[in-house]
Amino acid sequence: MIKNRSFIEISSFSNPRIKYLIKLRDKRVRDKENQFTIEGYREIHRAFHSKKITFHAIFTSPEYFIGKNENKLIEKINTLTFVLPRKIFAKISYRDRPDGLLALCESPNFTFDIDKELDGDFFVIVEGVEKPGNLGTIIRTAEGAGVSSLIVADPRIDILNPNVIRSSTGILFTLPIYTCELKEIISYLKAKNIDIIGVSPECKTVFYDYNFAKPVALLFGSEQYGLSEFAKSNLDDSVSIPMKGEADSLNLAISSGIVMYEVTKQKSVLQKN
Repeated sequence: MIKNRSFIEISSFSNPRIKYLIKLRDKRVRDKENQFTIEGYREIHRAFHSKKITFHAIFTSPEYFIGKNENKLIEKINTLTFVLPRKIFAKISYRDRPDGLLALCESPNFTFDIDKELDGDFFVIVEGVEKPGNLGTIIRTAEGAGVSSLIVADPRIDILNPNVIRSSTGILFTLPIYTCELKEIISYLKAKNIDIIGVSPECKTVFYDYNFAKPVALLFGSEQYGLSEFAKSNLDDSVSIPMKGEADSLNLAISSGIVMYEVTKQKSVLQKN
């Protein structure tokens, strides 16, 4: 146990705090309370070190811990700490295999500020994304590919959905991410002379034949509908991913990753030369 820290034990499923955590699975409750949860050592660790998240409480179940790092992290966060038996922690967990850590936090504001200066020369816009797992994977991939900022335009899901947090492995809190209307970010990028490149199967230019050396923003459409007509009418150019087999499209997270890393490769070659 951690020295000089008092822990509060919860031993009942009917405890009001347990009920409240379960209610936070509903987006409407998260919005109303301006609070959300982060589950998992890796996710909480990244949220803490991002210095963007305010922690209100940590719920732990040491029976699930696999090492000593969990206690070290709890000590660093230094907030109200609750200890739960295994069966009660399983009730508040979203996971099949919990690791015994869940944090209650204040919801951060991802809304894009039109007066903010975006740093970098490589941006990704995802329009109308519908699946939390896809968004989380895109966030994780964007960070790995060196994307300067990710803009979630006209989202159909809550960016603080537990599945977004989990599939992003907590990168949601470390990569610059913003939400806004598509028309707003397009107007901003055009004013900054950043080319907006759409990714669409309708385009004849294959992505690896395109010159991404300049400042660019990749624009991806939703899983079901692709790019909207507004998006298509405001592109500076577009590219496609060739399909050699029977499938006529790829999963959004996969297709975005393929093109993102092509941009990264080209920019890396340019820097070496």
